[in-house]
Amino acid sequence: MNSVFESEVDFQSVFTFKGASKMSAVKKRKIDDEGRLFNSEWCTKYLVLPHNQGVVCLVCQTTIAVMKEYNIKRRYATKHSSQFDEIVGQARKDKIEHLKTSIEKQQGVFTTFKKNSELVTKLSFKLCECMAEKGKPFSDGEFIKNCLTIFTEYACPEKKYLVEQTSLSRFTVSRRTKDLSEDIKETLKERLNSCEAFSLALDESTDINDTSQLVVFIRAVIAGFDDFEEFLDMANLSSTTTGQDICEQVLKVVEKFELNPYKLCGVTTDGAPSMTGRTNGFTKKFLTAIGAQDVVVSHCIIHQESLCTKVLDFAEVMKNVVQCVNYIRTRGLNHRQFKTFLDELDSEYSDVLYFSAVRWLSRAATLKRFWNLREEIKFFMESKRQNVDFLSNENWLNDLAFLTDITQHLSDLNLKLQGKSQLVNKLFEHICAFEKKLELFQVQLRRAILTHFTCLATRKLEFPNLDCTKYGTSVQKLRDEFANRFPDFRQTEIRLKLFAQPFDLAVEDSPDDCQMELIELQADMDTKRKFSENSLLDFYKLCVREKFPNLSRHAQRIASLFGSTYCCEQFFSKMKLIKTKCRSQLTDEHLTSQLRVATTSVKADIDKLCKDSKFQVSH
Repeated sequence: MNSVFESEVDFQSVFTFKGASKMSAVKKRKIDDEGRLFNSEWCTKYLVLPHNQGVVCLVCQTTIAVMKEYNIKRRYATKHSSQFDEIVGQARKDKIEHLKTSIEKQQGVFTTFKKNSELVTKLSFKLCECMAEKGKPFSDGEFIKNCLTIFTEYACPEKKYLVEQTSLSRFTVSRRTKDLSEDIKETLKERLNSCEAFSLALDESTDINDTSQLVVFIRAVIAGFDDFEEFLDMANLSSTTTGQDICEQVLKVVEKFELNPYKLCGVTTDGAPSMTGRTNGFTKKFLTAIGAQDVVVSHCIIHQESLCTKVLDFAEVMKNVVQCVNYIRTRGLNHRQFKTFLDELDSEYSDVLYFSAVRWLSRAATLKRFWNLREEIKFFMESKRQNVDFLSNENWLNDLAFLTDITQHLSDLNLKLQGKSQLVNKLFEHICAFEKKLELFQVQLRRAILTHFTCLATRKLEFPNLDCTKYGTSVQKLRDEFANRFPDFRQTEIRLKLFAQPFDLAVEDSPDDCQMELIELQADMDTKRKFSENSLLDFYKLCVREKFPNLSRHAQRIASLFGSTYCCEQFFSKMKLIKTKCRSQLTDEHLTSQLRVATTSVKADIDKLCKDSKFQVSH
């Protein structure tokens, strides 16, 4: 058989004509059998090739369903013999090759269309993913498309048609975002099925419509000591927010993600009565419902630290500071005049800062800025005929200096406690270190040593008779409050030390099931060297997992614990940026989908989503 016809079997898989349908296995075998019976001489004589529906004519590209020579010969004699009988030999072979090439070019149009359809679908998913990550409204898709159209019109006009075909209507963007969210959820579910231990963090807040939203985060550790912290789900508490309501919603989440309750190691909440009540609180009802045991229930360490600051009895100082700041900031004319006044003085600072009780770091920032601008504020307020006699009161200024210094130390501690994916032992270490600092502050203040109180030291230079004894008493109150707080973390202190400092813990203090392994671990000098050379989780991954199974399981449980609900607070901040007054009608389903894409570290499989999606030209 001539080379031009040697690929005739492959040729039938290359061509796909209009009207061709998917074949059953029986029909395909029948066609293959007919193809083997096909006489190759017919190709040269009648300009035909085998096709999945019979025989195709290379000249007019019509299909002859019955694969019999009589039918093929009759069609050729009737339609094409007068035109092609005179072409013989090599010229006939060249003509046949030319006809094949012509058909392949036509089919290339369909192939290009298919590639372009896949490309614009993928482009649509990628742009929707980017919009969701940035919290942009669904309707911004049309704006992005207009921008891309302008860009391609001048930069690459040959690609403009791709942008025109890309669908970015608000309905498409919302649908794509939901598809991305569902794919991420399925991927997360698969990862959770293989985890060895997990913990939950919960918090509740209201959106712009005063709808209570309950958010659940999960922190899990898999067998190889790889840990991850992800948004699990969000539930709408449409009516009451009792412990029973929260419990019902969380049980639905556990069932939806098929979580194994026996792998639950900890539950961290914001400490509200509905969460932690002994009888009707969520944690009590939830743990009873799932039958989990040895679960660490903790109150967010950042919330507890914030509550400790309430014992600092300097309400009069904060009241006067806030009144001054509000007088300047809440009146447009005063605010403009004050900023102009600072600019004329060539001040280092251009404005005062607002204070908000719900913002963890605003107190320290407001006091520090007020302290640095106290002279300018006094002059400006007096020019406005406001009573600011307290700015001339030496005792009040001393209190302001101390409060500024101590809140700055508390702010530094708060910053250390913030951040995602922090191990619980590190958070508690920061608390213990701060308690040591307070002990030092108390001793130094009673001795009038102001090394760590810069503002108070400034007052000492201006007011030599400054009595620091009362500030030492205030630090003592703060220290006592820290000692009384964090009971949940103190109860697990031995377990935290076993996890973080296994070589320093006395064997008799450790849990019974870990004592024998701990003796062997502490006696292994090579393992001790690796402990100092690697991070904590890497150490357990490399050295402990196989040799010491009980210690490994204990480490997995501790590594999975949440120390705070910081991830929930961060999530609510993003929620309030997405669901604003302008987007108050955003449904809970769309809100959850967009937030899942915006907060997760899991990437959706866009290639798979493209295959499952039907292409439609944008119009």
